[in-house]
Amino acid sequence: MNEPTTLSGATPPEVDYVSLKAGQLIGRYEIVSVLGQGGFGITYRARDMQLSREVAIKEYLPSALAVRQDGSTVLPRTTKMADDFGWGRDRFVTEGRTLASLHRVPAIVQVFDFLEANGTAYIVMELLSGVTLEERINTGGKLEAREVDRILWPLLDGLEQVHAAGFLHRDIKPANILLDAAGNPTLIDFGASRAAMVGRTAAMTAIFTPGYAAAEQMTSAKQGPWTDIYGLAATIYHAIAGKAPPNAFDRMLDDGYEPLGKLAPQGFSPGLLAGVDAGLTVAARDRPQSIAGWRPILGMTAAPEPNATMVMGKGADAGGARVSVLGPATVAPGGPAPPAPKSRTGLWVGIAALLLLAIGGGGYFAMATRGPDPEMVKARAATEAAEEARRKSAEEADKLRAEKAEQEARTKAEQEAKAKAEQDAKAKADLVARQKAEADAARRQIEEDTRRKVEAEIADKKRAEEEAQRRAEDEAAARQKAIEDARKATEFVAGNFDHFGKTLMMIGLKDRPGEIRLQGVDVVDDPALHKLAADSLAAQPRNLRCRQTDRLTDGTPLYRCLITKRNSKDPLADIPDSDRDDLALVLVRTGLLLASCDAPRSYADAEDDARGSKQYLWSRVNVPEYKRRCSR
Repeated sequence: MNEPTTLSGATPPEVDYVSLKAGQLIGRYEIVSVLGQGGFGITYRARDMQLSREVAIKEYLPSALAVRQDGSTVLPRTTKMADDFGWGRDRFVTEGRTLASLHRVPAIVQVFDFLEANGTAYIVMELLSGVTLEERINTGGKLEAREVDRILWPLLDGLEQVHAAGFLHRDIKPANILLDAAGNPTLIDFGASRAAMVGRTAAMTAIFTPGYAAAEQMTSAKQGPWTDIYGLAATIYHAIAGKAPPNAFDRMLDDGYEPLGKLAPQGFSPGLLAGVDAGLTVAARDRPQSIAGWRPILGMTAAPEPNATMVMGKGADAGGARVSVLGPATVAPGGPAPPAPKSRTGLWVGIAALLLLAIGGGGYFAMATRGPDPEMVKARAATEAAEEARRKSAEEADKLRAEKAEQEARTKAEQEAKAKAEQDAKAKADLVARQKAEADAARRQIEEDTRRKVEAEIADKKRAEEEAQRRAEDEAAARQKAIEDARKATEFVAGNFDHFGKTLMMIGLKDRPGEIRLQGVDVVDDPALHKLAADSLAAQPRNLRCRQTDRLTDGTPLYRCLITKRNSKDPLADIPDSDRDDLALVLVRTGLLLASCDAPRSYADAEDDARGSKQYLWSRVNVPEYKRRCSR
């Protein structure tokens, strides 16, 4: 199928929707680019913003269990997978903490930091450069003895310390060994995220690499240092023979392994070849159980006799057979022919039987770690002299390497200092240019803001003048309308309450200019009572009918106003006077007004009741003073 193209005919850029993007932050680390990604996580190139150095960051993101959401947060795919995802993340953090506690371990990638963010976990490691051992073999072919020696012994020293910390690599292979320009190795990709999920969930795929994985990694048998020994032995075998050894699973059924002791490549010590063969023993119990137990074999200067056997450890069956490190014995001429290859039917039967054993708990591969064997101790003593010579040679080589590294470091420091000076000068020039551009932009912005402000003030002033003119016109129109309405007013006013005037005894009616004065009450000029009376009358529609009944000595007309009751029903204007209340009497009864000195008896009685119950007005008025106002 053809690749999709854009309208211009070019292939569109690839978009990664899973990994974090350049510029995103994880704590104090800024993502630069993606270094690699697989089914269990993603490795990034990043920059430590605090220490100003580049690092590698591994993110826990098993694709079978989790997805990324909103560009940063990692979430379990389903609620069912949440438990497995969380368990694996905790193991990832624990193993990151273990690796971070190992400082300056030979040939082991250094872990600087570990942290939790975005719903997942991260391990921060040193960023290395070079080629992998796999690339070196693919491009340059088999390794010479001196190259293997430079790789093997530092890895043994580093792995021994890793195992002492209770940690396993589980995936040693040429692709996970990085070589620098001098050929010095560093073991990378400890695969904490993969190892964390072993046996935990069916959603995860196998974590081992065929050809380099020990048999116990394919079953439920116990794993330990002997597991990493198999992977390292398989890696060294590949470097010497130019090809990986057969899959351990296939070897359990029909072992086609060619021992290095039999191939006898030139330039390699017989002890090294025998040690690699011993490390590739299929049965875990017959393999060296620790790096310390493996070293004496690798350091031997002479190979064992053809019929010699070496005990790798004592299994549960004390009478178990010893395994020769030289591989299967050769058949003498005229002797019995080797067994014919097993048929494919036998192969599948063997596989089925092996799987049943694995399900049952490891069966044949179940084992426990054992201590050094007496014969191993003898072998160690026999090779002390050779080991001492090798050690001196290694010390001399290390000294030369250190001197070369020191010189390279000085040269690199000088180059970095020069580059930094140039970078600082360029940064200073850029800063000056940027500051000038920012000052010009700020000046232009101030001028623009000032212009807009002046225009806004002019517009506001114009609007205010127009609004004032409009209000004056409206007020003039309202006054004219009031005058016209006054002409139409009659003596008897029917309509709803409009407002109280300056006092409670002054009242305004709808559609009537001016205010009228209620009969039988005195002035009460109290703002609180005024508001209370107005709110009470305006709480619901009411209808008033007012009739002039008298005049004061100064000629002011007095009115008696009747108001509909609160429970009256529409139409309010049709309710007869007999069903209405006297407004002035209601205000006196509720303690909002004082009856006048010559008010009718009903006003005085209502006032006595209000005064006795301490209603609104009577909580404020001094009674003796009130009584004196009507005394003659």
